Amino acid sequence: MSIISTQAFTFRLVANGQQLDLFDDEDIQLSNNVTGLFDIGVLPSDFTRQITLPGSKINNAFFEHVYDISIESPFLFNTNIKVPAYFDFDSVYLSNGYLQLNKVNVRANKFIDSYEVTIYGTLSSFGRDINRNYLTDLSSLASYNHTSSYANISASWNGNLFNGDIVYPLADYGTGWQYTAGDVYFGLDDNEGGMTVSDFKPAIRIKPVIDAIFTEAGFTYSSSFLNQSWIDDVYMICNNSLKYPEYAGIDLETYGKIKIAPFSGSNQTNLVVTQNTQTLLPWYNTLSDPSGLVGSDATYTITKETALRGVINLEIQLSGSLGGPTIELKVINTGSLTAVSSTTLVNLNSYFNKNTYAMFAEGANGQNKTYSVQTEFNTSTLTPGTYYFGIQWFDQFSSPYDNFTFTLDPGNSPKSYLEINKQLQIADGRIMDIPSNMPFGTNGIKQIDFIVGLQKKFNLVIYPNKTKTSEFIIETFNEWYNKGQRWDFNKYINLDENVEVIPANNLAVNELNFGDTLDQDYLSQQFSKEANREYGKTYYTDTQNYFSQGKFDVKTTFGNGPLVKIAGTGLSGSVGGITPPTPTSTQYVIGNAGWASDVAACSNTYYYPTIVYAAENDPSLVTTLYTDAALTTPFDGGYSYWKWGFPYFYQKYSSFIYNDGTINSFYTC
Repeated sequence: MSIISTQAFTFRLVANGQQLDLFDDEDIQLSNNVTGLFDIGVLPSDFTRQITLPGSKINNAFFEHVYDISIESPFLFNTNIKVPAYFDFDSVYLSNGYLQLNKVNVRANKFIDSYEVTIYGTLSSFGRDINRNYLTDLSSLASYNHTSSYANISASWNGNLFNGDIVYPLADYGTGWQYTAGDVYFGLDDNEGGMTVSDFKPAIRIKPVIDAIFTEAGFTYSSSFLNQSWIDDVYMICNNSLKYPEYAGIDLETYGKIKIAPFSGSNQTNLVVTQNTQTLLPWYNTLSDPSGLVGSDATYTITKETALRGVINLEIQLSGSLGGPTIELKVINTGSLTAVSSTTLVNLNSYFNKNTYAMFAEGANGQNKTYSVQTEFNTSTLTPGTYYFGIQWFDQFSSPYDNFTFTLDPGNSPKSYLEINKQLQIADGRIMDIPSNMPFGTNGIKQIDFIVGLQKKFNLVIYPNKTKTSEFIIETFNEWYNKGQRWDFNKYINLDENVEVIPANNLAVNELNFGDTLDQDYLSQQFSKEANREYGKTYYTDTQNYFSQGKFDVKTTFGNGPLVKIAGTGLSGSVGGITPPTPTSTQYVIGNAGWASDVAACSNTYYYPTIVYAAENDPSLVTTLYTDAALTTPFDGGYSYWKWGFPYFYQKYSSFIYNDGTINSFYTC
């Protein structure tokens, strides 16, 4: 509908407290669609109109003062200036917002004829401002910056980091976390595979983010909806990019990562490694080194105290007697040539032990075989410096099963390699900058998209406060609607124009769909393909109204995807819920040789040690012994101890204990 100022009603435009002159025949078009007044995601929104103002004395004085327009050069003015303005019509409040000058029309190159201006409602002005900025531009969120540390991460779990505004959730950003059992030592539940500070990204409550958006745009708001207690439980993860957080001056996605391997020949392949001798790995083929930390002599430089995590792949030929090596990875100081870290490659050593027993059971009396073996590893904590990598091995068995040759990359075939894929403490002590870690998506997430997402998610209405300048009221649609007043606009309608009346029930849609934006992550895409619908989307069809037609989608700007369990856990992360069942256990006894049976051994009370328990029912897979069947108190060893980190027990009587029934035995009870 249109409001015409030539009727017997007074239409006013007031800017900076000054009522401006209008042309007598100025038409002001108003929206009759209530949704157009409150959807800030559609620009222009609220009340946005372009009008032409006459070059009167009052208007000239106003624009000369505000925009510094001179009569000599009327085309030179600052178009970025906007001044507070409002409309009213016969004392009916229309819109409060801003006026911005677009163009000055000059007559006969001497006089200002008119001014073309745009009137923005407050909501529209707010929408324009935040449409230019991204979540990463919220500099005021720097008040939540803090040091990355285990202390701060764990404190957040109890609400002790910024009063709970920041919390560190357990989430997988692409690492592929999993729990492992048995003799696999690199799961989330093992020290070797545990999470580090760099694996955690902070999450921030949405309330401080909303506050920052309004404050930095120069506005305030009041909202009973956002003051509800459950809002404090709504967080957004500061997931700016890939697997790791963002830190100034370093890219954790690539820093410290290397891959080295031997070249064929040049004493780098066919390398015979002598038993009980520390041997440098002469692997000068640098396959990857984005941080430039590998030297020409296969050295590796560390700039911050840290342990290393990586993968080593070995092509090994064993020839001679039966037997298997225990292999250690060495990190060697380039100055003193002493090892500062020795890591037992547990998985490889376990493999070679079992392989030796298997060959023995098959009747073999020697070996000449090439093995391709690979394992993850962690080093000890290393101080800044430059290091070599090396290996050392020794026999697992005594004579005659200890007379074999160990050759790396036989046949001049360079298949071995070493990867460092993580410096474990590289993030410790660095400053977590919240603004630079705010979500970015593919091309940046605009602040307006975040606000629109909330608005649609919770069916909110955002409108200017009529009594407080630059303040908005945020409430649900139902709350806003119930506060409304009835106005008779009939006298303002121009009856000289055609009036179209549409029955309200014809405006109803037949299909109404609610959902979020389909995310681009793998899980969301796979769910969409397999279920033939988007995850979290709900559909409603009107079967009662004969006149309803069409479809309307209510879609937020947020992504929505299914949650999946961490590999190796129950469907909800814990099989037993709050009170998981007591783990099943197997009873063992470490006994002396010569018992006639397991029963005799298990009833033994004379020899030390006595009954122990483990989660595994195969003694060759045992990783930890306990003194109780509930597996709560680890066995401290006593006269027994771990040898080389893998599950064979030694005790005071003689050689290793294994359940082969012929020598000192690890009996199953």
